[in-house]
Amino acid sequence: MYQLQFINLDYNPSTLTKEQLNLIQQFLGNWKNQSLQKSISIRYERHTHLNQYQIIQIDSNHQRIKILPEDNQQIIYTLDYEDAQHILIQTSIHHSYGTSRPIRYEK
Repeated sequence: MYQLQFINLDYNPSTLTKEQLNLIQQFLGNWKNQSLQKSISIRYERHTHLNQYQIIQIDSNHQRIKILPEDNQQIIYTLDYEDAQHILIQTSIHHSYGTSRPIRYEK
């Protein structure tokens, strides 16, 4: 049985460049890690109060975005785009140097 996590990204498309919007689109969808038996569904969902994440940084050069859960302002998730079938997700603590090892997910 897979553990399922929803990530609802909240952002205003009118404030972003086309390049930034294209990068965000690459992360949207369903991702899984078979060894951890974990699935993540990343989608664009504004004005919902469940599993809401705010984009705090978009790095188009490195194909990376950083998101912050609205219900826990201490944890930052870094999403790295590897290719069309793989992303890496790394967790860190806000205002700290400690980070977890990146976890690889596939479509």
